[in-house]
Order: sequence, then structure tokens, then C-alpha cells
Amino acid sequence: FFSCEASRRLLFCDMKRTRDGESEPAAAEDGSPGPSDSGGAPAGGSGASRVGATVRGALARLPSAEMYERSYMHRDWVTHVLVTRTDFVATASRDGQLKFWKKMPRGIEFVKHFRAHMKPFAGLAASPDGSLLASTSADRGLKVFDVLAFDMIAWIKLDFTPGVCEWVGGAGAGAHANASSRTLLAVADADSPEVRLLDAASGEGTPLHTVRVHSAPVLLLRFSPAFGAVVSA
Repeated sequence: FFSCEASRRLLFCDMKRTRDGESEPAAAEDGSPGPSDSGGAPAGGSGASRVGATVRGALARLPSAEMYERSYMHRDWVTHVLVTRTDFVATASRDGQLKFWKKMPRGIEFVKHFRAHMKPFAGLAASPDGSLLASTSADRGLKVFDVLAFDMIAWIKLDFTPGVCEWVGGAGAGAHANASSRTLLAVADADSPEVRLLDAASGEGTPLHTVRVHSAPVLLLRFSPAFGAVVSA
């Protein structure tokens, strides 16, 4: 759309053409309002008065704010929202779109957008220290993002359909963590009760360990840094 200055130029050109002899379209013969009657011009007024009223109405409708905003909303239903310890917000929608936002003293500010998956998200998880974010999807993709750098650092194609995911251990895991502790990603299988532990941050897709403690697919995984334990349901 036009800027305010461009719109004013167009309107002034219209006024100049009218002064130079171009007449406004006349009202319809049947008495119905013609195009020149828009803008609230008085019926039966001169051409100049009708043009003046039209111009004044158009100028009154021009944007006059000092700042304009662009919407960064999702175009589909938002299915996942999480906040990291580093004050970032991640939102994911049903169409596979992932967006990063920065929590500010007042409100949030848009940071970056990723076309993360071709199918809906299955899981979205942030590491205990807030530096990593992982996403899983029905497209069998697993992606890992560096939250602070706003960059994707790993893309793993799994040989199973993943469900929910959760980071386990590593920095930020409280008193139960140690210097050699790696941050692993627990990924549930959407079609079986198994939960696989992956070194996803390094881009390695081979499971390091497989856990089977349920009789049906796991729908929820939560890691407690304070106790160094995972709760699954």
C-alpha cells in the first residue's frame, strides 16, 4: 500500500487535473448518486466543492501514526508454547512453523521464524539451562536449535515416528549434574511404549538407551532438575 506522502501526491494531482479542465463524472440520470458524490459532498454543489469534499475525506482517512506495526502471528493454530530460562519464548503451530520471541521488560519482541516441519509438531522442549530447543514431528524429523544464536544446529531423520520429547541432565540440572554430564534428549515413540535417549545436540540419531516402562505410548515427559528425575505418563 502507499505511503502517506505518495497518497497526498495522488490526491493533489487529481485536484490539479480538475482545475485544468477535467470535470468530475456527473450523477446518473435516474437520480442515483454517482461516483462524484462519495465523500459526503452536498447534492447539487459545484464541481470544485465536490472535489474539495472528496479530497478532505480522503486525507482524513490517511494513516497518521508515527509508527506502524507488522503482525508476526501464526497463520494456523498454535499447538505449543514454552519459555526458556534465558527469557526466550518459542511458539509452534500446526502448519510446522516455529517462532522465537525475546521476553522484554514490557511484552515480547519477535526474533526469528523457522519452517521447522512439514507436518504438525509432536513435541517441543527446552534444555534445563535454556540454551537448546528440540522439536519433533509426525514427519519423523527431529531438529535442535541453539536458542541464544537463533540457529538450527542439528537435523535428524528418525527411523520411528516420534512423540513428545524432553531434555535430560546436563548444565542446569541442579545438584544431580556433574561436569561430565551430557544433555540428552528423551524422545517417545508415538506408536509404542518405548522412550529413546539420544545425543541430539551432536546430531547423533542412534539411540544410546531405550526405556520401556509403560504399556502404551508415552504422552508426557517432564524432567525435574532439582531431583534429577524424569516423570512420564
